[in-house]
Amino acid sequence: MSNPKVKVSQKSDPSTQPKPFQKNSASTFSEDEIRTRAYYIYECRDRTDNNPDEDWIQAETELMELVGGK
Repeated sequence: MSNPKVKVSQKSDPSTQPKPFQKNSASTFSEDEIRTRAYYIYECRDRTDNNPDEDWIQAETELMELVGGK
């Protein structure tokens, strides 16, 4: 039986290593959760003043505040 030798002395180049994934607060919620909250905001305005981008940002903000983010 032979013992294979493993060479472990090579150091990896840190610049080639993948960067750790950093989640921002908004990514805590799925796109569907944000979309649902944004639609609820739209409905609360009686479906007037169609501003989907503003509703999306407001939805993200409200959801982040629920988990203690700012």
